Amino acid sequence: MSPCDTAGMSVLSRDPVRVAAATLGLAWLALLAAFAYSASSVTPTTGGLVAAGAAVLIAGAGILYAWRQPGR
Repeated sequence: MSPCDTAGMSVLSRDPVRVAAATLGLAWLALLAAFAYSASSVTPTTGGLVAAGAAVLIAGAGILYAWRQPGR
């Protein structure tokens, strides 16, 4: 039997690790939006662009992990 008997619940809401990964991924996307906003108001530096690229990779990994199909 599943840990949740509610038929309307998605699989994502049953696994706290996946929920945490999705939350962290969304937080990193918010950080990336802050980078984009600051980059539009000033000339970006190489270090800032590298940090933004790293933020994209981290956010993407978190979101992809959160929405992976279990058992595949």
